[in-house]
Amino acid sequence: MDKQCPCCNKQLDVPALKDIEKNFRCSHCDAILTHSEIQIISYGAIYLIVVTSLLILLGENTFLATVIAFVTYHFLRPVIVEPRLDIKLSYIPKIKSLMPFKTNNSL
Repeated sequence: MDKQCPCCNKQLDVPALKDIEKNFRCSHCDAILTHSEIQIISYGAIYLIVVTSLLILLGENTFLATVIAFVTYHFLRPVIVEPRLDIKLSYIPKIKSLMPFKTNNSL
């Protein structure tokens, strides 16, 4: 997936959620980036609630509807959810060289 780095504003190739553990690095500025956890949880919960409710309304067993929703989410997440996820800055290792202004800490 092509996304834009929030630190250096350059295009980078973002790995899929299944290929990373917690975070990844920008190839340009070496900033540590991560997928937005709030969006991951929100999209997952919305998908599971909507699909489970629709299947229950269509007369499906509740347990079976929940299982179908979880399995379809697992297979559809890389196609539907991951391209919509934002990436956020987790940590900047070279913060002083990236700051656009000078700081003066002396009194």
